[in-house]
Amino acid sequence: MARSDDALRRVRRAYEGTHARAAVRALAMAAALIVLAIGLYKVTRATYVVATGLAIAMAIFAWRGGSWRRGALAGVLAGLPPLIVPSIVWTFTSNAGHCTSCETTATLPCILACFGSGSLVGILVGYRSISDSSPHRYALAALVTTALAGLLGCGTVGLAGAVGIVVGSVVGGVAGVFVAGRPARA
Repeated sequence: MARSDDALRRVRRAYEGTHARAAVRALAMAAALIVLAIGLYKVTRATYVVATGLAIAMAIFAWRGGSWRRGALAGVLAGLPPLIVPSIVWTFTSNAGHCTSCETTATLPCILACFGSGSLVGILVGYRSISDSSPHRYALAALVTTALAGLLGCGTVGLAGAVGIVVGSVVGGVAGVFVAGRPARA
């Protein structure tokens, strides 16, 4: 009996260790995104709140594993365009040249960039979630991390930018699930 108890303990430690290492890797990924956002945008209190939320969500989803982990990774990758696009749009539409010098009020091009990029990645995440073994978990984790990663960029342009990324991601995700679930017509 003692040998089987030792074996069970070793297996449990290995299992828990794998989940803990996945959570640490997710925290490192979230930290990289946060550093990128701090380099691109003006830092506000909301930035710290969103950054903390992203780090916590990434760690929890990675620790959970399976569809949660796969969805969170896909969501962070999908959140890169909404994180970066407002900075590019601001550079081309403003004389200031860089988002860290912009005010925290939204401009129409930045709002449209947040909504458009959020919608596009939401559609892709929703479409991709259908092929996962647990589509609801995958989609939920992906949309949460997409919205949080996008908020690091779009949230800096004000409430309208934040609403743009969140609404765009959710509506796009629902549309992606709807499109993926429809049968093909000849």
